[in-house]
Amino acid sequence: MPLAGREIFALHEDVAPPAEDEFAVEDLAACRVVTKEGRPVGLVRGVWDTGGTPLLVLDPDGGGNEIYIPLSRSICPVIDIEAKRIVIDPPDGLLDLNEI
Repeated sequence: MPLAGREIFALHEDVAPPAEDEFAVEDLAACRVVTKEGRPVGLVRGVWDTGGTPLLVLDPDGGGNEIYIPLSRSICPVIDIEAKRIVIDPPDGLLDLNEI
Protein backbone atom coordinates (compact mmCIF):
# COMPACT_ATOMS: atom_id res chain seq x y z
CA MET A 1 0.00 0.00 0.00
CA PRO A 2 2.07 2.95 -1.23
CA LEU A 3 -0.23 5.59 0.35
CA ALA A 4 -0.63 3.94 3.77
CA GLY A 5 0.25 6.36 6.56
CA ARG A 6 0.45 9.37 4.22
CA GLU A 7 -1.64 12.52 4.21
CA ILE A 8 -3.72 13.16 1.12
CA PHE A 9 -4.84 16.68 0.26
CA ALA A 10 -7.73 17.69 -1.96
CA LEU A 11 -9.38 20.96 -2.85
CA HIS A 12 -12.59 21.57 -0.92
CA GLU A 13 -14.61 21.78 -4.15
CA ASP A 14 -13.24 18.40 -5.31
CA VAL A 15 -14.56 16.55 -2.27
CA ALA A 16 -18.06 15.08 -2.27
CA PRO A 17 -20.43 17.19 -0.19
CA PRO A 18 -21.04 15.86 3.31
CA ALA A 19 -24.27 14.04 4.14
CA GLU A 20 -27.06 15.95 5.86
CA ASP A 21 -25.78 15.22 9.39
CA GLU A 22 -22.07 15.58 8.48
CA PHE A 23 -19.76 18.54 7.99
CA ALA A 24 -16.18 19.34 7.11
CA VAL A 25 -14.11 20.34 10.13
CA GLU A 26 -12.87 23.49 8.39
CA ASP A 27 -16.50 24.63 8.05
CA LEU A 28 -16.70 24.99 11.85
CA ALA A 29 -14.24 27.90 11.89
CA ALA A 30 -15.92 31.22 12.66
CA CYS A 31 -19.13 29.57 13.87
CA ARG A 32 -20.83 31.45 16.69
CA VAL A 33 -21.39 29.23 19.76
CA VAL A 34 -24.35 29.73 22.11
CA THR A 35 -25.84 27.65 24.91
CA LYS A 36 -29.25 26.04 24.46
CA GLU A 37 -30.60 28.92 26.58
CA GLY A 38 -29.17 31.39 24.03
CA ARG A 39 -26.22 32.63 26.13
CA PRO A 40 -23.34 33.67 23.83
CA VAL A 41 -20.18 31.67 24.49
CA GLY A 42 -17.69 32.51 21.75
CA LEU A 43 -16.41 32.09 18.23
CA VAL A 44 -14.79 28.90 16.94
CA ARG A 45 -11.14 29.56 16.12
CA GLY A 46 -10.32 25.97 15.26
CA VAL A 47 -10.66 22.30 16.08
CA TRP A 48 -8.07 20.45 18.13
CA ASP A 49 -7.71 16.79 17.16
CA THR A 50 -6.85 15.13 20.47
CA GLY A 51 -6.77 11.58 19.14
CA GLY A 52 -10.12 11.04 20.88
CA THR A 53 -13.06 13.39 20.85
CA PRO A 54 -12.04 16.55 18.96
CA LEU A 55 -12.30 19.85 20.83
CA LEU A 56 -13.71 23.09 19.50
CA VAL A 57 -11.30 25.90 20.39
CA LEU A 58 -13.25 29.09 21.10
CA ASP A 59 -12.31 32.71 21.52
CA PRO A 60 -14.76 33.62 24.29
CA ASP A 61 -17.18 36.50 23.99
CA GLY A 62 -15.99 39.20 26.36
CA GLY A 63 -12.34 38.07 26.21
CA GLY A 64 -10.45 35.82 28.57
CA ASN A 65 -8.90 32.39 28.22
CA GLU A 66 -9.80 30.22 25.24
CA ILE A 67 -12.54 27.68 25.85
CA TYR A 68 -12.46 24.02 24.81
CA ILE A 69 -15.75 22.28 23.99
CA PRO A 70 -15.86 18.54 23.20
CA LEU A 71 -17.27 18.07 19.72
CA SER A 72 -19.78 15.40 20.64
CA ARG A 73 -23.43 15.10 19.69
CA SER A 74 -24.50 15.22 23.36
CA ILE A 75 -22.69 18.54 23.99
CA CYS A 76 -23.12 20.04 20.50
CA PRO A 77 -26.63 18.90 19.52
CA VAL A 78 -27.09 21.62 16.87
CA ILE A 79 -24.45 22.43 14.26
CA ASP A 80 -25.80 24.73 11.57
CA ILE A 81 -22.98 25.33 9.10
CA GLU A 82 -25.05 27.57 6.82
CA ALA A 83 -26.00 29.86 9.71
CA LYS A 84 -22.45 29.57 11.17
CA ARG A 85 -24.04 28.66 14.54
CA ILE A 86 -23.45 25.88 17.06
CA VAL A 87 -25.78 25.32 20.00
CA ILE A 88 -24.21 23.59 22.98
CA ASP A 89 -25.63 21.87 26.05
CA PRO A 90 -22.55 21.89 28.30
CA PRO A 91 -22.43 19.79 31.46
CA ASP A 92 -22.16 21.74 34.71
CA GLY A 93 -18.74 23.36 35.08
CA LEU A 94 -17.51 22.85 31.50
CA LEU A 95 -17.51 26.55 30.65
CA ASP A 96 -15.70 27.36 33.92
CA LEU A 97 -12.75 24.95 33.42
CA ASN A 98 -10.36 27.60 32.06
CA GLU A 99 -11.18 30.27 34.62
CA ILE A 100 -8.74 30.82 37.45
